[in-house]
Amino acid sequence: MTAKHITLTDPVADIIAAEISSGRYKDASAALNDAAWNYFIGAPSPFTEYGVTPEQVERSAAAELAAIKADREAGKLVEL
Repeated sequence: MTAKHITLTDPVADIIAAEISSGRYKDASAALNDAAWNYFIGAPSPFTEYGVTPEQVERSAAAELAAIKADREAGKLVEL
């Protein structure tokens, strides 16, 4: 793949920076590739493919993380 140099408007650059700082993407290249793929080529969201909403996924993940934390605090998890 070859390097491409682009200029982003300030609002777009702010959104990309926010996505990177949230941990959703590792860098700007990953964020822009995902956005371009979803806009021009792929489905608008992987959630559509599975028939769920992002909120449902976030709720499920929060519940799983809470259960893991509770098990960790109770000493039920075995360290590898």
